[in-house]
Amino acid sequence: MNINQLDSLNIKYVLNEPLKNWTTFKVGGPCKAMFFPKNKEELFTLSELFKDEFFVLGNGSNILCSDSGVDKIVINTKNLNKLKLNGTLLICECGAKNSDISKLLYENSLSGFEFAHKIPGTIGGLVAMNGGSFNKTVSDIVCYVVSFSGIYNNSGCQFSYRSSAFFDDTIYSVALKLKPAEREDIDAKLERFSTLRKIKQPRGNSCGSVFLNDGYFAGKVIDQAGLKGYRIGGAFVSKEHANFIINDGGSAQNIYDLICYIKETVKTRSDIELKEEVKYLGKF
Repeated sequence: MNINQLDSLNIKYVLNEPLKNWTTFKVGGPCKAMFFPKNKEELFTLSELFKDEFFVLGNGSNILCSDSGVDKIVINTKNLNKLKLNGTLLICECGAKNSDISKLLYENSLSGFEFAHKIPGTIGGLVAMNGGSFNKTVSDIVCYVVSFSGIYNNSGCQFSYRSSAFFDDTIYSVALKLKPAEREDIDAKLERFSTLRKIKQPRGNSCGSVFLNDGYFAGKVIDQAGLKGYRIGGAFVSKEHANFIINDGGSAQNIYDLICYIKETVKTRSDIELKEEVKYLGKF
C-alpha cells in the first residue's frame, strides 16, 4: 500500500519507526510502518489487510530485531490495554501489561496470576508463548481466547511448553479464571516470587531467557561450557544467569552472533542442541 492508502485506513501509524524504541534488548532497525489500533475492529482490519506481511508487537520482550530492520508492517498493541473484571473472570485486551493485571487482581483479592507479576510483557505475548515461571504457566488459568481466526476455549488453544495455536494468529483478548484469596496470602506469593527473581534474574537490557529449557536447564549447560561473562561486542552472557544475554550498548548482530557462538560451543562440549526461545525479526 502507498502512503495515501495507509491514510485512508484512519488508524494511527508512523513510518520507518525504529524497533529499538520498542524492544527490551533496545536494538532493531525500522519497520515499514507501525500501526496503533485502538479497538478490535482496527486490529482485525489490519490483520486481514496485511495478512502475512505484519507482526504483532506487545512489550517487545521476547524479540531480537535485526539492525537493518524488518520489511513488514508492525501492529503495536499498546492502546489495546483495557481490563474488565466479572466476578472471578478477568477479560484482558491483548496489550494489557502483566504488571497491570497483577495489580488489579491484587486489589480485588484474586489469585492465580502471581507467577507473572514481574514478567515484562503483555498478556497477548504471554498467552501466545504460553509463558510462565516457577513451574506455572498462563495456560493454567486461561478460560478462553478471542483471536482473528475465532474464539477458543483452553483445550482449543493447543497449549504446550512455550507454544500455542496463536503463533500465526492475532490475539485480541484473553479471559483468565482466577480464585478468591486473602490479600495477605497473595502478598506472600508476590513477595516470594519477586525475591526469587531478584536473586536469579540479572538486570540490564535483555529478552529474558534466550533458550528453551527443553529437557535440560539451558543456563546450567551454558555455564558448564564456561560461557558466563563471554562477550561479543556490546553483548555478553550474564554472570548471574547464563541463559540471559545482556545488551551493553551493542548491536542486534552482536547479540545474534553471541547466540550462535553459545549454540556451537554447547553442542561441541555437551552434544546438546540449544533451541531459541527468543524470536527473530529481519535478516541476520
